Amino acid sequence: MSNESIFRRAIHKGAFTYTARPDPIPGDLRMSWGMAILILTLFYSRARKSNFQKLQFLAHSIRIPEGREDVRGLLAGEYKPADVSVRVEPSLNRAVALAHALKYVRIEKGTTVSLTDRGIKVAEEILSDDSIFIEERRFLNEVAPRITDALMRRVWRLEDLL
Repeated sequence: MSNESIFRRAIHKGAFTYTARPDPIPGDLRMSWGMAILILTLFYSRARKSNFQKLQFLAHSIRIPEGREDVRGLLAGEYKPADVSVRVEPSLNRAVALAHALKYVRIEKGTTVSLTDRGIKVAEEILSDDSIFIEERRFLNEVAPRITDALMRRVWRLEDLL
């Protein structure tokens, strides 16, 4: 029996054309989206800075409506820290690296990220367009200032399971 199947022979004899088209990339995997979310998260955070735990938590939570509702429920006391999903977002590290290279953020002691004056200007420019990041802006404005380091330690260490 030949390695060539009937299907393979039919394909080789057929007339095909190929038109390259870009593959759609989900918004949360686009670097421009990730950097904008990073900048907005820092803009709405206290003192316009945050630790990596909070940034990772919000970068994961902001992606879908259920994640945003979980964070709101956590802050309202409806959920315990162990009840909310927590995950490391690899795209955040790339966004921080790119934002740092563009001098939008400063990294302090390898643990804290803060907006530079240049980053604040970018945030203000993003915020000047009322048609973009509508849900994300509402969410970050509401929750980012209220998330404390102590809460993040509880979420990431799952202290409520003990």
